[in-house]
Amino acid sequence: MQEYEDAPPPADALSESLRGFGYSVETALADIIDNSITARAKNVRVTLSLGGASPFVLVLDDGNGMDEPTLRDAMRLGSQNPLTPRDSADLGRFGLGLKTASFSQARSLTVASKRKKGGIAVRRWDLDYLASNDGEWRLLTTAPEDAVSHLEELEQASHGTVVLWSKLDRVRPRAGHSPQGGSHILMGQIENHLAMVFHRYLEGPQPRLKLYVNGARIEPWDPFLSTHKACRPTPEETLGTGENRIRVKGFVLPAKDMIGDAADFEKAGGNDGWITHQGFYIYRNDRLLVAGGWLGLGVTRPWVRDETHKLARIRIDLPNSADAAWQIDVKKSDASPPENLRNRLRDLAMRVRSDARSVFVHRGEYGKRAAAPNLARPWKAIRIGGQSAYRIDRSHPLASYILQQLNDDDNSVETFLRLVEETVPIERIWIDTVEQGEFPAPAFSGETREQIRQLARDLLASLVNGSGMTAEKARAHLRRMPPFDQHADILDEI
Repeated sequence: MQEYEDAPPPADALSESLRGFGYSVETALADIIDNSITARAKNVRVTLSLGGASPFVLVLDDGNGMDEPTLRDAMRLGSQNPLTPRDSADLGRFGLGLKTASFSQARSLTVASKRKKGGIAVRRWDLDYLASNDGEWRLLTTAPEDAVSHLEELEQASHGTVVLWSKLDRVRPRAGHSPQGGSHILMGQIENHLAMVFHRYLEGPQPRLKLYVNGARIEPWDPFLSTHKACRPTPEETLGTGENRIRVKGFVLPAKDMIGDAADFEKAGGNDGWITHQGFYIYRNDRLLVAGGWLGLGVTRPWVRDETHKLARIRIDLPNSADAAWQIDVKKSDASPPENLRNRLRDLAMRVRSDARSVFVHRGEYGKRAAAPNLARPWKAIRIGGQSAYRIDRSHPLASYILQQLNDDDNSVETFLRLVEETVPIERIWIDTVEQGEFPAPAFSGETREQIRQLARDLLASLVNGSGMTAEKARAHLRRMPPFDQHADILDEI
């Protein structure tokens, strides 16, 4: 028999350490709401009162509730073994979320719960009280005196649970935001995060969950714009076997030109913007865990989030039996795909990324028309010393025609073309597109239809007179020249 001694951690030291898991207010609240969903709640009401002498955060649900023994067990740290099989609808895993999420924001956690035909059971952790009791795990069985009014609505209900945070000392907007207008910013972060994380529960004419923050109902935010007519989904695929089987579906979102006004486009970008929210979206039992990023996948090196692939989003649905295989963490905010799926996920992502880049480059026009074969583009990309450079294609019909008209000793046009090539404002284009969020103006912006028609007439005349083409052959050439490939109707009028 092994010799041993009992070495429990001091309650005050461990509980203070658990405050450093890295929750924000919104991710902590999402963890609390997970418990409400697992308890089959249909309505969850979040109330934040951050001013006054006794600020608090309260979550009230109409779930099944808990009796005294169940609540006592739920308040223990590590109340569930993560290796124990869960009900397929259970959103928990480690038995820590309620406590670690709450401790990350407040020094006092009170939970009151009530089952049908039962009384109210109350349990409370108070970190200040633990600090004064020699490291003992003393779980209080009464609510704080100033919490009586918070339990009144639960007393009137037939069942449900209240989670109360008081002694708030860490409820604040995420880092990087000015403290000026902090409460307004914080509320926006909370509402947007909950709308994203639980959007599949909030969707539809008869949603599975109704969620309110300070009385305002939260509307779902669909990261895939799946109902937009210009959204381009891929067929859903099933990968893996047995308990680790997952479903994967890609989406290429509409370009800015296809979405509408600037406010709609900004909203579609998500709480942290278009670039941050590109990539994989991992769901577990319809609850969003990871919102964007490329999971360390790539070809020669991991992909980074960039402007040209910001319209690419890929949905992955996991069962909770795949938690270990995907290395789901306590906060339910990080995941890593198992090795046997990485190549297939990379291949799917490459296809979605390629399509998204095409939509981005063509500013929403890609896919609306049949591809024109052998487009005669005036610019071509080359490599010089391992770097990209851009040159005017001298074989382009118009460039060729102009150069042929010159005397052998006239280098003026060639000199000008070289000057243009060496001064392409790549840096300015990149800054305008990436840093300022501007798209280059589409071809012929500000031109009238008659101006476009006149330019097309002049080009047709040059092709016919200079190259000896027939009118129909010249027109066919012009149809393959951007941007006239987008204006076939004007060419037909000439």
